[in-house]
Amino acid sequence: PIGDLPYMLTVAAHGFYWFRLTADVPAPEWHLERGTVEDLPVVVLFDGWNSFFRDRVVPWRIGMAEKTRVQFETSLLPQYLARQRWYAAKSDGVRPARVVDDILFESPSAPGQDWLLVQAEVEGPGESTRYSMPLTLAWEGRDDERIRQLGPTGIAKTRQQAVVGLLADAGAEPALCLAVIEALAQGREVTGAHGRLRFTPTAAFERLAGADRSMLQPVRPLGVSSNTVALLGERLFIKWYRRVREGENPELEMGRHLTDVADFAHCVPVAGSVDHVAADGRVSTLALVQAFVPNQGDAWSSTVEALSRQLEGKRNHVEPPLDDSSDAFEAQMSILGRRTAELHAALGRRTGNPAFDPEPVTAADADAWLQSARAEAQYAVDLLGRHRGTWPPAMQRVAQQLCDAAPGRLAALGSDLGPPVAGRKIRTHGDYHLGQVLIVRNDFVIIDFEGEPGRDLAERRRKQSPLRDVAGMLRSFDYARQTALRQVAHTDADVDRMRPASHAWEARVRSAFLKGYQAAAIENGLVDDTAAFSAQAPLLRLFEIEKAFYELRYELNNRPDWVAVPLAGLARLLALDAGAAR
Repeated sequence: PIGDLPYMLTVAAHGFYWFRLTADVPAPEWHLERGTVEDLPVVVLFDGWNSFFRDRVVPWRIGMAEKTRVQFETSLLPQYLARQRWYAAKSDGVRPARVVDDILFESPSAPGQDWLLVQAEVEGPGESTRYSMPLTLAWEGRDDERIRQLGPTGIAKTRQQAVVGLLADAGAEPALCLAVIEALAQGREVTGAHGRLRFTPTAAFERLAGADRSMLQPVRPLGVSSNTVALLGERLFIKWYRRVREGENPELEMGRHLTDVADFAHCVPVAGSVDHVAADGRVSTLALVQAFVPNQGDAWSSTVEALSRQLEGKRNHVEPPLDDSSDAFEAQMSILGRRTAELHAALGRRTGNPAFDPEPVTAADADAWLQSARAEAQYAVDLLGRHRGTWPPAMQRVAQQLCDAAPGRLAALGSDLGPPVAGRKIRTHGDYHLGQVLIVRNDFVIIDFEGEPGRDLAERRRKQSPLRDVAGMLRSFDYARQTALRQVAHTDADVDRMRPASHAWEARVRSAFLKGYQAAAIENGLVDDTAAFSAQAPLLRLFEIEKAFYELRYELNNRPDWVAVPLAGLARLLALDAGAAR
């Protein structure tokens, strides 16, 4: 015993440590109710965040800091990363994660509360991937409520002298989110060892954030996918990008343009960003703050639901009663077409900014698009040939037909383009589908301008034909049709009975969307007239086929149960076997 308190001497990998024994004190609530916390490994600290950095401790503790850092990089952090949905290398197993940068960010309004914004690099078979994590330390007795909230994102239990606590990922922590808003309001910069954090508000920040900061509470996480998102009251939301990419972030860049320059009303306004500026000036966007837009859900859910209702009657051999719901839905899709063209007009407005000013389509562009489509198709077909196995006979037949027909069809792909290919190249959404559209007061707001996450930033920022976005939406209608068919049909006989009605529905919806797009494209100067728009039909078809091959590749690699959707779409687009296509 030391004084009147019982202690235990433990020999650990880092040296000798004294721990206070607390058998007479009940375990804290967070410790008992969170199985994830209960099972976490333990890291022993001796000087808070400095415990991980040999150059920030006194000389006789350098060895201890080195060992703590090794434990963090080779065990604690890799195990945490492997459990996250946003971690891209799950198939490669648990790999060490090397901390390449860190900046301590202190709350502007709560002295003593801080977070360590860490960038960790994971080596992969082909290239390394960098991840961003805002980390926090919370201690028993002082931060019990924070520990309870942070339990699901805990990385390790901590011990420092006689105190226990939690090391956690704070991406959706309320205190951090509110601290970011305050830092944006002040336009702060925070300097670290290898760079600095830059908090940059847009011109719309004050209007979007509001003067009353109490309206930004409560802070609620909105779920985790490739990013971490938290909602602040009913005014703002913050999105933390987990994968760090150097260069201009397309979502931030396009959001600023649409908010501050084009004043496009049908997108989510941007309030500001958190960027990391390296010592050599290279910039990476770590977080984006946008306005929260109250909505009635996304267009994907409403579309699948609308079609499912129509198909129910077919399954039950009963025609649904006559109403105007189908006409109303087609009218909505016509509006969506208009909003899409208006978006392209806003992105293609000439402002003197070379990143957005439109450019003419050249013969080299058309050839590059054609070669890209053929390469995508060939890759997908090769992959399809390696994956066939236990699929139903109809799928096997279509897959075989596609593989057999591939040489001739790919050689002929794009042969109807003809010179010259008209139109302009502009910045585009890049990952456009029904899930990227919110329904707001029976109109639409377009979201998520990050682009296709699997492509690098330079490719996502490259100017394209706006017809790529149009093709993405047309493919989304096919996905919605087949999803509704899957949900409603219980047997193969149901599918056969409902398939003609589902195809008729898709044809009407496509037509309504394209008519709306064409009208607004002409009004906004994207094309000269109806004849000019019709002349682009071969290019639109090329992009739609390319998108379907990309979907086939994606489903083969990630969602084998969905392979039938792009496979059936390709069967129709390439006229392989209309009877086998669902």
